[in-house]
Amino acid sequence: MIRYGLVGVGGYASVWVRWLEALRQRGVACIGAVVVRRPERYGEELARLAAQGCAVYPALDALLADEGIDIIGLPTGIATHAPLAGQALDAGYPVLVEKPLAATVQEAWAVQEAEARSGRWCAVAYQWLHSPTIQALAGLLARGELGRVREARCVIGWPRGAGYYRRNAWAGQLKSPQGWVLDGPATNATAHYLTNLLYLAGVQPQRPAIAAVRAELYRANAIPSYDTSCIEIQLSDGARLYHYASHAVQESIEPQMQIQCERGAIWWEAATDTATVTLADGSRRTIANPDPASNQGRPLEQAARVVAGVEAQPLCGVGEALPHVLTVNLAFESSGGVRGIEARTRQVEADGEPLVVADGMDALLRRGMAEGGLFSDLGATWARATAPCSAGGYGPFPQSDALRHFLAG
Repeated sequence: MIRYGLVGVGGYASVWVRWLEALRQRGVACIGAVVVRRPERYGEELARLAAQGCAVYPALDALLADEGIDIIGLPTGIATHAPLAGQALDAGYPVLVEKPLAATVQEAWAVQEAEARSGRWCAVAYQWLHSPTIQALAGLLARGELGRVREARCVIGWPRGAGYYRRNAWAGQLKSPQGWVLDGPATNATAHYLTNLLYLAGVQPQRPAIAAVRAELYRANAIPSYDTSCIEIQLSDGARLYHYASHAVQESIEPQMQIQCERGAIWWEAATDTATVTLADGSRRTIANPDPASNQGRPLEQAARVVAGVEAQPLCGVGEALPHVLTVNLAFESSGGVRGIEARTRQVEADGEPLVVADGMDALLRRGMAEGGLFSDLGATWARATAPCSAGGYGPFPQSDALRHFLAG
């Protein structure tokens, strides 16, 4: 059984603990050790893990000296992903890190360099990329059955109230004491669906690269970073990808994705993890995941299978994760920072907590999904038009004077 060394057991790490317990029961993987800085806060959980033979360490350095560990798991805050992954790689361990890989391209490159130095790999837990439905679509596109991707769009509207921004010290922040965060829906909460767009468009035979990104980033909440975004990604083969997301909505819009190809189209919904593929002759087929709830644990299982030698390489490694990081960095550059739209908002109650709602945002997200373009293209009076930022030779973040000025302020 593959033994994970896990950094943390609280917060989102508790989700990893739960899925690793399921894998332990199946004889696939277990938690061999954990890093917990404040063990007094997790007495009951640590006692349960100790009964299963799990060691508890106060810091990653101590865990890395444990020769009984096979892989390091990092369900930690965004700013810690790259430095902790680099430390574990240099110590000779493969790594599974929570998404995103990093906040900035230079941090992602540092992980790549650590992989090269160590000869180990770093996988990234984009759970939806591991979905059987998404993998089936990737295979269909890679075989050229629908021709090249011409345009793809994705929309998500997830209301997030005051408690969401209180859940940890870096939520809604641009930076933390550990480094860049750039938190926001495209960076974090809806990162899976932006990555799906990039992944599916990138599996074409020519493997098109990101040419430029045009984006508008807004905040309705009183946070330093953004809670609403619209992003246009221009690929080197002429395809365009659109991602619309907001936490400043009253009603949920569950993730949906449409992909227009040369010889057909795809419609996918996250609620059931089901895709409808329409061919040029009008015929249709449905691709469905029989167990959508299992997606969350799939990255943990797949990484364990690679460690065990059952599979050759991680399904989502640094190469698959880097385009998302680059897109977010270019989105900040194009937008020049984050524009406040507080004057266009109202406050409502949701689950007993205040929720900030941007007027007309639900309809605007749906219109973007239907028509394409950014909010300024769609005529939103409060929206500010932006220019594309080229991906050619980009890095390190930040690059433009306008963005540096915003971040300094």
